[in-house]
Amino acid sequence: MNKIMITGRLTEDPKVKYSDGSEPLAHAIFNFAVPDMTMKRDSQGNYPTDFFRCFAFGKKAEIVETHCKTGTKLLIVGKLKNNNYEKNEQKVYGNEIAIETIEFLETKSK
Repeated sequence: MNKIMITGRLTEDPKVKYSDGSEPLAHAIFNFAVPDMTMKRDSQGNYPTDFFRCFAFGKKAEIVETHCKTGTKLLIVGKLKNNNYEKNEQKVYGNEIAIETIEFLETKSK
């Protein structure tokens, strides 16, 4: 089973692109900060934070485009995907989260 559930905030406005064709498909990508509240806070009172790259397609990507911006707090459920490739003859390893569901954790500010 491949399932991940994280709560955090967008670190940037999402980047959304649409495919060409008669029925364009939306593709949203954004970075997501997740504080590790099981660890001690630093001298500024912040928890250590993990950062994840997240992506969504179709209707979910359109929702992200319309309702998400830097700082938006979300609960994301998805699958962890490998994004491994070679650069300058060296293997580069990375992971991304393919979003399955999104839940907004704060009301929209005016």
